[in-house]
Amino acid sequence: MSLTPTQESALISELVDVIERFHSSVDDYPENYEARVTQPSPEHLIIKPQPANMAEE
Repeated sequence: MSLTPTQESALISELVDVIERFHSSVDDYPENYEARVTQPSPEHLIIKPQPANMAEE
């Protein structure tokens, strides 16, 4: 699916807003989040912040 320049700009703005709100939440309540780290290949590391109650044990 191809986006128009206006749609792309709106999507980018929305994604930036979501990321900024997430960062604010993590900054305000860091105890509510944990990092899930996976390494699907030797060259690729994924660090995924998630709510602490969703972390796999």
